[in-house]
Amino acid sequence: MDDKEIISLYIERDERAIAETQKKYRPYLLYIARAILENEEEAKECENDVYLGVWNSVPPNIPTDLRSYAGAVCRRAALKRVEKRRAAKRGGGRADLAFEELDGVLSGDGDCVDELALREALERFLLTLSKEARIVFVQKYWYFKTVAEIAQDRKTSENSVKVSLYRSREKLKKFLQKEGFEK
Repeated sequence: MDDKEIISLYIERDERAIAETQKKYRPYLLYIARAILENEEEAKECENDVYLGVWNSVPPNIPTDLRSYAGAVCRRAALKRVEKRRAAKRGGGRADLAFEELDGVLSGDGDCVDELALREALERFLLTLSKEARIVFVQKYWYFKTVAEIAQDRKTSENSVKVSLYRSREKLKKFLQKEGFEK
């Protein structure tokens, strides 16, 4: 079943939409959840949260790309779990490390940052990077892969990945300052 048909099932409130989404995207959603949570049981719970989240948000939202939409819902659900862990002082794993790296780049407490404007700025920034640097950046800060995993995926050295990430963070910092997101 293609995405348009699955989305139609959501719009019609047909519960088969969840089964079809699971059939088509379960490995992808578990991949995202595992990368962020580093815990199989939590990843499976997060996957279930995704189906409920998509069910509750479609409609009114009508995604044009169900895979990306479900992936974004999954990432948010996993990050909420990380935040709960942090609050319980159990540590957030890879996600915490990635956020620490970006702490010196992204603006402060989030209260005064327009999330939509920041998201649009990040999308524009990614277009300024080379294809390889963009892939490395997204693997680290979207999928929360380790440097070793990225190096293995990209068939390069860990040092090369570290240098690429450092340079990208420095470029991002300058880019965001130019865009008016002062740090």
